[in-house]
Amino acid sequence: MKQQSMMRTLLELRGNPKACVLTEPLWGIPHSLYMPFVSVYMLALGANDIQVGLVASLTLLFRTCTAALSGAITDKLGRKRATLIFDLLSWSLPCLLWTFSQNIWWFYFAAVFNGLWQVTENSWTCLLVEDAEKDKMVNIYSWIYLSGQLSVFFAPLSGLLVGNMSIIPAMRILYAFSFISMTAKFIILYVYCDETKVGKQRLKDTKGMSIFSVLAEYKELIPRFFRSGDMVMAMSISVLFTAITMIMQDFFGIYATKELMAPERYLAFFPIIRSAIMLVFIFLIQPRIARFGFKGPMLVGIVLYVLSHLTLLYLPVPSLTALILYTVLESCAYGLVMPRKDSIVALCLDEKERARMTSIMTVVVLGVSIPFGYIAGLLSDRNRALPFLLNIGLFVVAFIVVLTARRLSKNANMETE
Repeated sequence: MKQQSMMRTLLELRGNPKACVLTEPLWGIPHSLYMPFVSVYMLALGANDIQVGLVASLTLLFRTCTAALSGAITDKLGRKRATLIFDLLSWSLPCLLWTFSQNIWWFYFAAVFNGLWQVTENSWTCLLVEDAEKDKMVNIYSWIYLSGQLSVFFAPLSGLLVGNMSIIPAMRILYAFSFISMTAKFIILYVYCDETKVGKQRLKDTKGMSIFSVLAEYKELIPRFFRSGDMVMAMSISVLFTAITMIMQDFFGIYATKELMAPERYLAFFPIIRSAIMLVFIFLIQPRIARFGFKGPMLVGIVLYVLSHLTLLYLPVPSLTALILYTVLESCAYGLVMPRKDSIVALCLDEKERARMTSIMTVVVLGVSIPFGYIAGLLSDRNRALPFLLNIGLFVVAFIVVLTARRLSKNANMETE
């Protein structure tokens, strides 16, 4: 059974994949604690909807800039060292800035450093997958998502904190805890990981070369990237869901508290519902749909995403019921779509050029996604339902892309020509 395969994957993990999976809760727990309240925290410090969207776009802008360098940096420093350095710069330092924020300018400044996250996203992904068994890739990504979902069960603590202290002092405590937990994770991962085989080879290949010399080699890779139908398809899906996820994260809390009038402390409990559903989904439903591969489950997931948004906006039920139904549908959609999206990208990449190919893809994905945070902020300033209608439009495009992607086979492997 696929369920046994999931458990066996976890028990048989060794080396870097094991270290990456088992340390993930040290990042996921604090992230889950503060994430539901970020946009509300910004509003409490005097920001408006447009500025909230601008912070998201600014973060993406700097992620795009660093993504262009991420492959070269990962090859020059090595996967292991790059992950430690840029994790500290992109998460530990911003957590301190968020802890002491006084106004929106602190968030703008933190966005610059948080944008460096794209380097560690590249290097950490290489640590996770380069020495992993390819037939276990979907299961490994499912465990990564699952560890994040398990972390959400700590979210009631943040809800209690906000309820007892109000949003600003509570968020300062949560961000301070995040700094401690995430920094511990980065150090532990560095200690227990080894440089990958591909990483060692790239360190040799780039020895004595400057970053700019390494970047010069991209001129040969870029045409190859865009000639690959697999890569263009994976890139298109990634662009759409990067924009969609950003909009959902930044504007759900605002819509729930300002339009549906849900108490702020309730925001901590919706991720718990989401995680409980994800656990059931991964262990009970995922095994039964594995034989359908990528395309079918992703199409069903996109339909569920649309239904979740329509439920939130238009279902004539009490607001709390609408929020719960939205969360249920969105959770099922997430379980169907996201592990497969990431697996598609991982399977499409050339193993020998993973870092630089990832860099090229990320620049394109983030570059195209940059305007969506600001656009969603402008829309929300006019009508807080509009960002979700924008998402529905993006879901329709994603459905068409997946439906027409002939390389997504029913056997969960990329089709060959």
